[in-house]
Amino acid sequence: MKNDLYTEFPSLRSIIIIFLSIALIICVSFTALYVVYDVKLFKYLLYLYTIQHILWLVGFLRFKNIHVETIIMLYISYVMVVFYPVACVYWNSGNPVVFSWYLLIMFGVIVFQMRSIGFWISTISITVISVFFCSRLFPQEDFTPSFTFIANVFTVISTIILSAFFAIVYCKKISYKEFLHTETSQTKVENVENPERDKALYNNIINYLETNKPFKNPDFNAHTLAMALNSNVTYISKAISTSDSGNFNMLLNHFRVNYVKSMLDNGALKKYTLDYIQAEAGYKHRSTFNTAFKSITGMTPSEYASQHNSHDNS
Repeated sequence: MKNDLYTEFPSLRSIIIIFLSIALIICVSFTALYVVYDVKLFKYLLYLYTIQHILWLVGFLRFKNIHVETIIMLYISYVMVVFYPVACVYWNSGNPVVFSWYLLIMFGVIVFQMRSIGFWISTISITVISVFFCSRLFPQEDFTPSFTFIANVFTVISTIILSAFFAIVYCKKISYKEFLHTETSQTKVENVENPERDKALYNNIINYLETNKPFKNPDFNAHTLAMALNSNVTYISKAISTSDSGNFNMLLNHFRVNYVKSMLDNGALKKYTLDYIQAEAGYKHRSTFNTAFKSITGMTPSEYASQHNSHDNS
């Protein structure tokens, strides 16, 4: 198993959504501050940053097939670039508190454990050092004492909130690794036959999938299911295999395909594209979706939709 967050941590997508929401709230707060004090340069920059964060959040929610690691790398690059003029103006005006933002970026890189962590830390360090030399190229703002005080308070509060968020993510990550370690240890224990346990667990699995529809999350996997049911992957796999449902992936495909069929049966194509419907059911790739759908139904999604429409029109 790979030792990186992207393959191990099942709730990473939700964590990124929460982070972008917090970042958007912070942007809106600072925009309001700059509007109240009519700091023209920053006011317009923060308008732009707020709109961009809305687009980041909406895009991440809308396009579920986007690789999470790619989003993290792009966002870190984005923040370093767009925040650079703000850092230069603040430093040129004699306010060092602004560098706490770059410290937060470094915390984020460490917590999310980017594969090229050395590269990112070096890039952030070079960026901060360059501010000392390039800040004179930017205008000097004469901030009022009251504005400086409130802006610094906002910065400190934002730093505390984001630091706490990163700390929670790190703790969750450590907890998940401990869970994997415990699970691995359990798989080494002799697997005693227990049909009643397997049957009860299988019923819990089906009930959980039907009630919560976790399969709609493209990152849903056997580890996530095991955690939700307070079990382990070995028991989950055995319960599924002994119930004539094949394996976890086969069961997952059945639920996802049935979900797509229900959407198509209810006329979803009148409102949405097939790509949207497939993503809504938890499929990241069209080819995987088509293969699973045809193996279960005996026809492609397009053929199924056409046949259903013909029945409706007859």
